[in-house]
Amino acid sequence: MSKYRKGAMYLRHLKPTDKANDMRTALRLATFSEPENWRHPERVKPVVMVQHGVEGVAGVWMNKADAISSLLTRNPKRRRNPKHNAERGQRMTKGDLRKAFRAWAFKHEDKRNAF
Repeated sequence: MSKYRKGAMYLRHLKPTDKANDMRTALRLATFSEPENWRHPERVKPVVMVQHGVEGVAGVWMNKADAISSLLTRNPKRRRNPKHNAERGQRMTKGDLRKAFRAWAFKHEDKRNAF
């Protein structure tokens, strides 16, 4: 038997017979194996990463796009915080500004009423 593929990693759709080697992957396998329990089951097309010649699944993702994006990016996906800029510091939202002004106005109310 040829061994040119041995150790090669590849993505494929989840099979009911797939098993995992670690607890985290096993939990994800269990979660993604029942897409009918999800709010949008049409979006859940589980994909697993398998290594030739090795038993068990190396990783599980909700769909192929999710798998490829998480494999190609160095950092995990996170939500962008629009209020924070490293150079400028923390920006205040409109609500924050209103709250700060109310606090300032209450503090200086006696000066305003003195005139």
